Amino acid sequence: MQRFIFLFLTGLLSFFSQAQQIHYPHLTLWSRIQVAKEPNLHWNLVGTFLWRRQNNYLENRYNPLVSPLLIGAQGLITHRNTTNTVWVHIAQLTYMMSHQLLGKPDDFNAPIGKEFRYAGGIEFNQEVNEKLTFRQRFMQELRFFQANDFRPIGRVRGRANVRYQLTPFVSANGVTELLFFDPPVLSNQKSFRFHQFWLGGSLLWSLSERVNLETGYTFIHSRRNTVVEFDEQNVLNLHLSINI
Repeated sequence: MQRFIFLFLTGLLSFFSQAQQIHYPHLTLWSRIQVAKEPNLHWNLVGTFLWRRQNNYLENRYNPLVSPLLIGAQGLITHRNTTNTVWVHIAQLTYMMSHQLLGKPDDFNAPIGKEFRYAGGIEFNQEVNEKLTFRQRFMQELRFFQANDFRPIGRVRGRANVRYQLTPFVSANGVTELLFFDPPVLSNQKSFRFHQFWLGGSLLWSLSERVNLETGYTFIHSRRNTVVEFDEQNVLNLHLSINI
């Protein structure tokens, strides 16, 4: 719980300290289809298809499906200890093609970005009782962009999540996350600087023993890579997960 409060307050401080800068609002849809397999109690294998859309302020500010944002695929290998309190994310591999968030005229001319990403880290799982669970995750990423000749760029992210089971079929989730660039970085960039702050909530619907649907909202405040300008996404989340 302390980590959740720390990340939340640090993110708010970053947000308010940048209030005088240029901000671009967005309405986006983030969706994914996730397939998971647990060969035994210690290992978890996950494959995910990512699909995201965004509004276009020149056409319709209130329709998050107008313009493309991202399409990609991801694989994750996780090992859990015997007590299920520590999860080691050995490898998270992602390939994605992304479009610029549309906040100003120049954004329409931005090329499609191609990225390969590796991430690894650790997650702490605390089951307080049958209904309440806290999770804290820390990941180090290495990102390889085509526009940067696939030279690595580092990013570290800390995430805190709380889940409460409302009924046997519905759970409520709260999440906050902070992301910072760290070495290696782009040329002429600081070795450690703010990138994103996330704050959101969702409902997890158990459709069957093996199928879950998550619906929710996330606010994402992020700094652009090469200029001191900020994007603020109002994200509608729609995620389907299947255990096989």
